[in-house]
Amino acid sequence: MNEPSCPPGLSEDVFAPLPLKRAGQSSLRLRQREPQTEKGNEIWLLTLSDLLMLLMIFFVMLLGMTLQRLTPIETSQTSSLSGPMQSKEQTIQNPVIPPVEPAPIERYAALEKDLNAALSREKGEQEVMVERKADLVLLIFPESIVFDPGQAELKPSAQATLNKVASYIMGRRYLNIEVQGHTDDRPIHNARYPSNWELSVDRATQVTKALMSMGVNPEQVSVKGFGEYRPLFQNDGDSNRFKNRRVEIQFSIAPAS
Repeated sequence: MNEPSCPPGLSEDVFAPLPLKRAGQSSLRLRQREPQTEKGNEIWLLTLSDLLMLLMIFFVMLLGMTLQRLTPIETSQTSSLSGPMQSKEQTIQNPVIPPVEPAPIERYAALEKDLNAALSREKGEQEVMVERKADLVLLIFPESIVFDPGQAELKPSAQATLNKVASYIMGRRYLNIEVQGHTDDRPIHNARYPSNWELSVDRATQVTKALMSMGVNPEQVSVKGFGEYRPLFQNDGDSNRFKNRRVEIQFSIAPAS
């Protein structure tokens, strides 16, 4: 059988037979290109997480509603319990009226008056002076009543007055006592007292020892010596020097603890 001839002007390749495709080859290649996924494996995980989230929200809301219901009950119980207790406390505390302490000025005025009454100013005690300065009451002993010049031994005549002072102090434990020794500006220099400092301190110490031997609490008493450095008057004459040579007992009221 003769093959068809190619028309003039055309190439023979145009009429060449087409290659045949094998059956199933294209479908096999498509299957290899598709990704292998297992549909439905992740859907149940999403559903379970949503369910757990809903359950948690439900329990949180339930807890909040329960707390809101309990709060008014607790407040009403506490108010009902505190009401009777407060009324009882008020009934107990109202009748109690704290004592009103007198003002400091009034207390020191009373202290000065009582000290004057305690001394009673017997013979030989008229020169003992009582003065009040703000928050202090002063009891001033001139040198001639308690000591000889330049000495620190107590005179026997001073014992009666010091006994009254000791009795006054022992009845008032709230007092602070400061015993001070003072001299004039005339220098002293001997084997026992190199200066007026030592003499003033020794005189204040002897008065303090006498008071403690009569029963005064040592915790209430302090001792100081000032020598000639705190005069009452100018040291310009014998009269003023005599007034500057003294022992002072200062009374102050201890602060309430």
